Amino acid sequence: MASRQREHDASASLYDPPDDASEVERLRDERDFWKHLFEDLTERFPEPALVVDDDGRVAHWNREQEDIQNTPADEVLGEVAHDVIGTDDVTDTLAEEVVRTEEIVNEDRVRSGTNDDGSQWHVSAAALPLYDPAGEVVGSFEMVSRVTDLVEQRRAVEDAQERITSEVDSTVEELLDSSEAVAQNSQFIEETAREQVESLAEVRNEVESLSATVEEIASQTDEVDERAANVAENAAASVDATDEAQALLDDVEEAATDLDETAVELDSQVEEIESVVDVISDIVSQINLLALNANIEAARTSGNNDGFAVVADEIKELADQSKAEVDAIESTIERVTDIVEETTEGVERTTEGIEATVERVETIRERQSDIHTAAEETATGMAEIAEATDEQAVSAEEVTTMLNDALDSLGDVVDEIGELADENDEQTQLARSVRERVHDVEAELDATIED
Repeated sequence: MASRQREHDASASLYDPPDDASEVERLRDERDFWKHLFEDLTERFPEPALVVDDDGRVAHWNREQEDIQNTPADEVLGEVAHDVIGTDDVTDTLAEEVVRTEEIVNEDRVRSGTNDDGSQWHVSAAALPLYDPAGEVVGSFEMVSRVTDLVEQRRAVEDAQERITSEVDSTVEELLDSSEAVAQNSQFIEETAREQVESLAEVRNEVESLSATVEEIASQTDEVDERAANVAENAAASVDATDEAQALLDDVEEAATDLDETAVELDSQVEEIESVVDVISDIVSQINLLALNANIEAARTSGNNDGFAVVADEIKELADQSKAEVDAIESTIERVTDIVEETTEGVERTTEGIEATVERVETIRERQSDIHTAAEETATGMAEIAEATDEQAVSAEEVTTMLNDALDSLGDVVDEIGELADENDEQTQLARSVRERVHDVEAELDATIED
């Protein structure tokens, strides 16, 4: 109480009393001075302010308080403060609490209320007790800092912060999910691309092998084409030779036919010779008989007809020679007959063989003609195959080139996918860092708002 009195005495120096005033007048003037000073200070205070007495009733209510409460002072003077102010969830005002506790209070919380028009107000209050000269609490002075805009801004900041945090978390989660999906897809694509590279490499090797095989086939096809052409030429020459052989066989067959006819005619002539020989043989027999008769007649004449006997002997000798010649002719005719028979049989066999040979030659000619046709067709087909094989070889080389280009491109894709995966990992780490930073900013903002 003494400290309050000393403070009051020390502040009395602000008052300059009139020189000719009596003690009563001076005290009354000093009272009016301090009363006016207090009321003027309260009225012109830049923040809402009110004074309550020790019963908690409103004693002063400045313009700022009128504005914030939207209530004129003459309507609330003498009323219970907390009934007038109507702070949410508060049974007494800060001024009433200070009167009761006699402690100075500087609140760190926000008091909120609702105006008659439904709008909300928010304040942060500070209050201190008021003492009379005897040191007794006679009321309290409450100063209100209007923080409605600040509260709304803070709420807007909090809402924005929550929304930003939520959006950032959602975006980061989506980004992380997307990054994870990209990572999985990148890994899948990279593995698939590598498999494709290996498959294409195998295909390229197969195509290169196929290209070499096709080139070898093309080379062999050219050789077969040449051989087929030679076969066709030889077949054509064989057909011509067969035609010549058939012509010669026709001539031989004709000659054999003529020889057969000659053998038949010779056989007929031999038969005629045999008839002549038979006649000569008969003549020889008659000559012998005539010679015998001549000798008989000569014997009858007892040597008187020696000349006749000589003639008879000559005739007999001639007959004997004729018979010998006839025997020789018969022997020759027999041999000729045997030869003619053998010749006829040989000619018949030869003719039959020639006929069979002619038939076979005709068959051979037909087959060689077919071979010639087939050889020509084969040569044509082989030429087409050779041309197609050359085209296939060219196509195989082009495919090999394309596969090499594709392998190079896929290799570049694999490298780019690896780089993309690395960049995706960096983006993922960056997204996590952003989320952590947002949470840090949120914590700092919360701490700042609480302070």
